[in-house]
Amino acid sequence: MKAYNLLFDVGNTRAKIALYDERGIVGSVWKTENPLIGDIRAFVKGKNIKQAAISQVGRFPDRIKRFLKKEYGLVQLTEKTKVPIKNSYKTPRTLGKDRLAAVIGAFYMFPKKPCLVIDAGTCITYDFLSKAGTYLGGGISPGMMLRFKAMNDYTAALPLAPFNKSAKYIGKNTKESLQSGAQWGFLLEIEGFINKYREQYPGLQVIITGGDAEYLSKNLKTKIFVNPNLVLDGLNKILNR
Repeated sequence: MKAYNLLFDVGNTRAKIALYDERGIVGSVWKTENPLIGDIRAFVKGKNIKQAAISQVGRFPDRIKRFLKKEYGLVQLTEKTKVPIKNSYKTPRTLGKDRLAAVIGAFYMFPKKPCLVIDAGTCITYDFLSKAGTYLGGGISPGMMLRFKAMNDYTAALPLAPFNKSAKYIGKNTKESLQSGAQWGFLLEIEGFINKYREQYPGLQVIITGGDAEYLSKNLKTKIFVNPNLVLDGLNKILNR
């Protein structure tokens, strides 16, 4: 009977849950803000689960992890997990496990190539992997929706503006100005980081993941690769090792 890996990418906003076989993802990725044990049982019904693994940065109930450990031998990604890259981050314990898993996904996508992984979610994370397979670090900044929310939360008069996929570069009222600043600032920051890395690392491969990956793929002018399941792919590679 075919065996599957059951994988959990728990972010700040939601969890992504997927089944993998030897070829990759099987079926669709389940996205949820409130996973329940009964829902997990239904998701894997009829499947032979070989093992489960989790990359966690957001909240995830301990009772579910206990259930997964008992039923499937859950592996939790930590700084002590054996990985196929060299981690040169000075504080590996504080490195987001999603960042680590995503870099490992990039390592297998583009072996022996310098890679910049950009995860555009609640925050934007930039993570750089050398062509020798050494993780050197990166950067963290507010994601697009966090910029909208911060301007509303930390000012007395600015409203919470909605996202607009066709935001103008020059805003002609307050709402449009907020959209211009948040969205164009988001795009230009990412373009700037990519250009900065490319100046120093010829042959750089840029892989974008996260909730805003599709928006970026349509609006960035530079060549990128989009992999919405990069964290899950990396976690699967770790588990298979």
